[in-house]
Amino acid sequence: MASYRNISMDFWTDSKVVDDFTPEDRYIYLYCMTNPHTNLCGCYEVSIKQIANETGYNNDSVERLLKRLDSAHNVIRYSAQTKELLILNWCRYNWSASEKLNKPLLSEIRKVKNDRFREYLAARYNERSTVTAQYNAAEDDRPEVPRHKHGAHGWVRLTEEEYARLIDDLGEEELTRCIDYIDESAQMHGNKNKWRDWNLVIRKCSRERWGIRAGNGNRPSTSGSAMDDLQQLHQMYASEESL
Repeated sequence: MASYRNISMDFWTDSKVVDDFTPEDRYIYLYCMTNPHTNLCGCYEVSIKQIANETGYNNDSVERLLKRLDSAHNVIRYSAQTKELLILNWCRYNWSASEKLNKPLLSEIRKVKNDRFREYLAARYNERSTVTAQYNAAEDDRPEVPRHKHGAHGWVRLTEEEYARLIDDLGEEELTRCIDYIDESAQMHGNKNKWRDWNLVIRKCSRERWGIRAGNGNRPSTSGSAMDDLQQLHQMYASEESL
């Protein structure tokens, strides 16, 4: 990994940055391009908590700013499931035309966990004039990480790593509460929203206190409020499904 990153002076005069980016947008975008987790291919693993610790923002602010860079500015993508951040057009400014770059670049691309991110990078890699053997990301044999059922009905499925991180971040009591609430909601409505990233659903449930009445701490019935609260996630999933 390089000990420094070059940022063009044109960044500060680029019309998109000048007209559309807030000061916070510029700061977090510069962080995305220069933090110690960056690598050659432009897609690296970093958690929301790590970004918060390194930038001084809280977790909610980091999620909000990353969503702006994704949806409003179209310069990055972030996968909450694999905790990977992809910088779009990184290749334009950081990949030289040298043939010597092909081997280490391909090695990094193969390690990307998110399928859509890996396919995007594979397409950019195959556009290089010095590449003689095209890389097909779909042909990589990548064993699926097992997911274990949680909750009375077994709707919530988490990997061991996801479950361990949730306990660290939320605590066992809060995690159990969220799993029970979401599992019951999915059972009642047949998982109408087609949720797949249960890790993300649980974190949002805890952050926004789904299933807890204001003032007395009692849990309401899941029949009405669950669908109203969780409907918000549909758009979040859609943004991760397409680049």
